[in-house]
Amino acid sequence: MAVLIHHRLAASQSEYTSFCDISAHLSCDAVLGSSYAKVGGVPVAAWAIGAYVALAALALALSSARGDARLRVASGFAALSGSVLAVSLYFLFISTFVIGVACPLCLGLDVVNAAIFIVAVRVLRSLRGAAPSGWPPLRGFAATGAATAALIAGLAVLQFPHTSTASAGLTVDQVRENDPKFYAWYISQPIVDASQLAGRHAEGPESAPITVIEFSDFECPHCGHAFVDLTGALQTAGKEVRLLYRHFPLNSDCNPQIHTRLHENACLAAVAAECAGAQGKFWPYERLLFQHQDALDQPSLLGFAARLSLDQAEFERCLTSPAAAAAVAEDVAAGAAAGVTSTPTFFINGRRVAGSLQGSEQYTYAFAIERARLADPQSAKANPPPSN
Repeated sequence: MAVLIHHRLAASQSEYTSFCDISAHLSCDAVLGSSYAKVGGVPVAAWAIGAYVALAALALALSSARGDARLRVASGFAALSGSVLAVSLYFLFISTFVIGVACPLCLGLDVVNAAIFIVAVRVLRSLRGAAPSGWPPLRGFAATGAATAALIAGLAVLQFPHTSTASAGLTVDQVRENDPKFYAWYISQPIVDASQLAGRHAEGPESAPITVIEFSDFECPHCGHAFVDLTGALQTAGKEVRLLYRHFPLNSDCNPQIHTRLHENACLAAVAAECAGAQGKFWPYERLLFQHQDALDQPSLLGFAARLSLDQAEFERCLTSPAAAAAVAEDVAAGAAAGVTSTPTFFINGRRVAGSLQGSEQYTYAFAIERARLADPQSAKANPPPSN
């Protein structure tokens, strides 16, 4: 299942949503669609299938082995299951502390790996009575442990550069080489005049060469993924990028373009963000909303205001004020006029990108392409004609 989700995410450039995409912080899609989900160009889930096949082969051999051979097979089974569990814990660390999202499918496999290791150890202990003198072969286990540690260290060397890639040092040629599929998809997106889309809420210097205008919905899981990934990319980019936020709640209560109340609390959350902005705390409040997408009811919104030490009485008055609702309606109208139909939708130096990109590195790639386009409009081959 994890391999299938990984394949469909890669094939659809984030347009696919799996059953496991629950929220911004609980999503298989965010983890399996990240750069960390591949090693050597192969999905980690596919490597895991190979490991399970090897474990199954050892388990089958164990059932038919006799004497010292049975002990050796059991030792190999325990060693391999221990290595699989160690690698599994490495990727749990990546998911939790680097990507910042929990993957339910991955957590399920972690439990399976722990269970297999426990069984392997118990089988090995049960065979101690038949062990020859000098057993267990500690050198063999030590060698396996060292090899596993080296493997994890190698994975870290291969994968962690994605978190520290400097946008300013990337060239279009490097982007094309690193991720040719993304490059071809990205430069095919339309470039429009976004000069009229600047909103009220901006973060980053006005002189920044790259401007990102985001139309988003605080209750939208894909927007939550984008928040996590874009935050990482912006930290890398520094003063190179200016971010502007505009509302586009997917709820017919405040968005005439939407015919259902898809996200029940999205309109109220947008109004609450405007009320926080009226007290100079839009961006801290925006972060709280994305970090707590499962708690956007009115009591929670009031609690977030209290956490930021906002004037509670003024905040409550603002929640029902025509001015805050009008600000949200203004953003919705601007988005509709610019062709926004879903969230998130970005305008990166005018290039319209519908949907969240896959991981911080793709935002960094987009910034590199746009920076090169500023220097030479032909360098990124913007808007190439469709191929026949």
